[in-house]
Amino acid sequence: MLVKRIVRSCILLLVLCLCAGCGEQSDVKRSDIVLDTAVTLTARGEDAQAAIDESMARIRNIDNMVNPNVPDSDVSKLSQNAGTGKWVPLQPETYKMLAVAQDYARKTNGAFDVTTKPLVDLWGIGTDHAKVPTPAELSEAQKKVGWQKLELNEGTHSARLVQKGMGVDLGGIAKGFAVDEVRKIYARYGIKDGLINLGSSSMYALGVNQEGQPWRIGLRHPRKEDAQEKMAILPLENEALSTSGDYERFFEANGTRYHHILDPRTGWPAMSGAMSVTIVAADRVKDGGMLTDILTTAVFVLGPEQGARFLRGQDGIEGAITDGRYQLWTTGNMATDLLEVSPDFHFWQESGENL
Repeated sequence: MLVKRIVRSCILLLVLCLCAGCGEQSDVKRSDIVLDTAVTLTARGEDAQAAIDESMARIRNIDNMVNPNVPDSDVSKLSQNAGTGKWVPLQPETYKMLAVAQDYARKTNGAFDVTTKPLVDLWGIGTDHAKVPTPAELSEAQKKVGWQKLELNEGTHSARLVQKGMGVDLGGIAKGFAVDEVRKIYARYGIKDGLINLGSSSMYALGVNQEGQPWRIGLRHPRKEDAQEKMAILPLENEALSTSGDYERFFEANGTRYHHILDPRTGWPAMSGAMSVTIVAADRVKDGGMLTDILTTAVFVLGPEQGARFLRGQDGIEGAITDGRYQLWTTGNMATDLLEVSPDFHFWQESGENL
């Protein structure tokens, strides 16, 4: 009887150990180039591979809607029909992006504006034909920019650009929108832990990493040539993040850095004093990926002081802004959330308190 009890105990222990081992699943990871950026999707769970495969297909689908190099994309059709008065039917996804973009164009008084395509094309930043435009060229392009010249028809999910030569650039919103769409797919497949990473600039950290800890996101130092040099580490758990800066795409001419974040109101690269902006949205924030994407651009254009003030009015959203004096302007709990902050930076203080 004693032997039988020992055998039964050993079998029970073996079963418990095997069950514990079965619960420890490895991350499934896949990378590709979509939306003109490096996309890396990580997921953990029984259906992780299926979730990732469907997510990649979804991102490509979004790319085909917003890519100006695809002749029959929604944004291409808008440009082709600009100034004709014709309403262009849009996919629901494109319409939603434009509707939210217009809402934030109003809220930021034009600091965020998706009608900047004529300026983006003129400057060519990030291409092999980047140049500083002449005053005449800039003036002509500026005439074709303005969020008020983009009209939407909610009833028919259509839009039109009122002036010939206009165009929309959804580069400041599409990656964040895609992050939200992948998040929905992960939820449908029961994925509770994973990392959605589009270009290291738009992300969603779901659950915890393989070690059972919050995902550790490295924020790039805006003035180090090595992309591995970090300004700080930001732990994330069930949060969306977007980050942008003047170090991502730029060229230099006559000792001046011209970066890709254009101020729609002036036509020039934003000269707000900001070097980088990082925005985080809590899981409860609807469309958090898209909103953080929009806000990184808007806050960069607004600058540290105005940008921080604007962020304080956004529920569930916090941010960190670096300026040219290596000061960190923070809102919400960001000052305490940031870890391993580079000694190059110090927190901006007002009346002895962090923002």
